[in-house]
Amino acid sequence: MKRFEDLGINPAFINSLYEQGFDAPTEVQARAIPIINSGKDLVALSQTGTGKTLAFVLPILNKITPEHIVQALILCPTRELAEQILLEFKKIIGRTSGLRAVAVFGGADMQRQIYALKRGANIVIGTPGRVLDHLARKTLKLGMVQTVVLDEADEMLNMGFRGDIEKILGYTPRERQTVMFSATMSNDILLLTKKYMHSPEKLQVGTPNATISSIKQSYFICPKEKKKRALHALLTELPRGRTIVFCNTKKMVDSVQIYLRKVGFMALALHGDMPQNVRRKVMNEYKSEPNNILITTDVAARGIDVKDIISVINFDLPQNNEYYIHRVGRTGRAGHGGNAYTLLNTPEQVKDLQEIEKKTKSKITLSTLTLNGNIEKIQEKPKKIGKKLNIKSREKRAIISGRGERNQSRSGNVQVRGGSKQGIKKRTLRQTHKPKITKIHY
Repeated sequence: MKRFEDLGINPAFINSLYEQGFDAPTEVQARAIPIINSGKDLVALSQTGTGKTLAFVLPILNKITPEHIVQALILCPTRELAEQILLEFKKIIGRTSGLRAVAVFGGADMQRQIYALKRGANIVIGTPGRVLDHLARKTLKLGMVQTVVLDEADEMLNMGFRGDIEKILGYTPRERQTVMFSATMSNDILLLTKKYMHSPEKLQVGTPNATISSIKQSYFICPKEKKKRALHALLTELPRGRTIVFCNTKKMVDSVQIYLRKVGFMALALHGDMPQNVRRKVMNEYKSEPNNILITTDVAARGIDVKDIISVINFDLPQNNEYYIHRVGRTGRAGHGGNAYTLLNTPEQVKDLQEIEKKTKSKITLSTLTLNGNIEKIQEKPKKIGKKLNIKSREKRAIISGRGERNQSRSGNVQVRGGSKQGIKKRTLRQTHKPKITKIHY
């Protein structure tokens, strides 16, 4: 097994690592550090929780000189991740004189960032939008940059930052070193490597999606209108411990938090509409109690570095398999086990999850949920829902042609106004195919 001493790292930085409890490099560190030290471009496929941040922090610090010009730029998708990377630099630098790292990101005071940059920075960590803002103001100059790191490149591209990234790279020297870390290798990633990298070395840590192989993954099916109650029941049954609940929208994050607080859970919300100081306060509170529940979106969750999350719950099915990997990987940090649960409410979602299961080569099992003391058995492949109007053909034609006005009442009745006869005629809707989805009764 390799030691940090075998990787050509400055002994002063190695002492900082040992003081913080790092005994030996992880696989991605042992393989990536020598390549970055050599000055070669690198594309590394590595999941969250494998120690990839130190894999570029250490070799960057190896090459930085005390001269107060920006020599390294790290781009990342979110402010939380930018702050996390800055913290790693500060931990390793310690009291080393002459080396300074500065983070720039949206939602924070611009003047304070300008002041920090003017004081002199060797390393800048930032989100693409805010880095472009500083470049436009000429408060940041990248003409002497030696190394550019694109961290979580796949997520930056998913968030629409490709144009910003290309503009920023245009401000840097052509002979720079470019290092890219990504969880997946998409076509967009390949295009970036061909356009902006020089014969990059490539490495993949472990097998694809290895970080979720040790996680027990399950899913439940329940009616859409009962999802919050199903979440309540699931949280009641789960062992106590730090949990993350993922939603697809900011509005749903707020809605789920309000519901869980009403039923007695200590639930915290985190999403992009919150000011930076509020987001920081939420994360500090989340880390302070071992049984807290955090409800968040995919974007806001980037950069969350919490190692003892025991459960991840997908209240909403993620939009693609990359998001699923990132979500589930929050509970399987550094190879430790965990649990991931997904709530589904349509046959289409079941098919989508089965496709994710196939692409990630993982096992996601249909599970049961105990509600009010009863175990509800739920069908794995519910049949497609179809409906047929049980009304006279003349009235049906009137509805379709717009000569009549059709209203559906809550009870399932169809009301036909106008048409060939006066008054209101009521006819019921008949379902020809009922889904075999067990309803949850409370």
